[in-house]
Amino acid sequence: MRNGVAEPIVGLVAMLVFSSVLVAQTAAGRGGQGAGAGRGGQSIQGAGPAPKRDLNGAWVGPGTLGGRAPGTPGGAGRGTRPFPPMTPLGESLSKLNKPEPVFRLAGTNDPFVNCDPLGFPRNVLNHAVISAGMRIAQLPDRMIMLYQYQRVWREIWTDGRALPKNVDAKGGPDSRFYGYSVGHWDGDYTFVIDTVGSDDRTWLDTAGHPHSVDAHFVERYTRVDQNTIKLTLTIDDSKIYTKPFDWIVDAAYTWIPTQEFEETFCVPSEGIEYRDSLARPAGSGEPTR
Repeated sequence: MRNGVAEPIVGLVAMLVFSSVLVAQTAAGRGGQGAGAGRGGQSIQGAGPAPKRDLNGAWVGPGTLGGRAPGTPGGAGRGTRPFPPMTPLGESLSKLNKPEPVFRLAGTNDPFVNCDPLGFPRNVLNHAVISAGMRIAQLPDRMIMLYQYQRVWREIWTDGRALPKNVDAKGGPDSRFYGYSVGHWDGDYTFVIDTVGSDDRTWLDTAGHPHSVDAHFVERYTRVDQNTIKLTLTIDDSKIYTKPFDWIVDAAYTWIPTQEFEETFCVPSEGIEYRDSLARPAGSGEPTR
């Protein structure tokens, strides 16, 4: 059993991420600032040393990671690594997914087209690809990560609690679109986040790579200097992939102390209008060759 989603309105602009070409055009149209960088955001020149155990502030993702955008068929891109072979279950689930780059908007069953939440960790990849902003706020018992796209947030608990077990099983908690997360410091400059229980209705990327509810994700945010955080994200999902793997590797985020985040929602009525007036007349939904 899964709980209903109270806020179904999520980031409409992220539909454009389905095409790496559109992402590049959007970034170019803003003078290279990035599709979601927001207003007034300028990085500080001349980075000083990283403060200890401090990730507070506004951060902007690294933009398109080179070559094809990560999550598009055939492209890992600089900053991400290819997926390992899938298990038989993973292969069968993957064949059910119809990614937009292959089936076009008229034929895709990407849940985000219907304004379903991106979920975790796809939202992390999404922010890396389009240079959208996130804001980190450290509290005594948790770290809050707020994301510009969809205006969503995550709570990463630092109070010593354990991760839940048996998610979606009898006696266990329901899975959640952004999972359950706990965090700890590894030294003075690296914050480690462990996440489980991510809802398996979400995809990992626009190419339709699946994950199970039992997947274990590990994010490592290392502040290398005053202006830069580097992220490595590791996936361990033995039901779907034959081995654990580093997926996002050393993606760099830039500190933007004056950042103002734009409002970017997915509005279902606008998405339906776009699909019916443009997407369906333009294509049959058959796979592209």
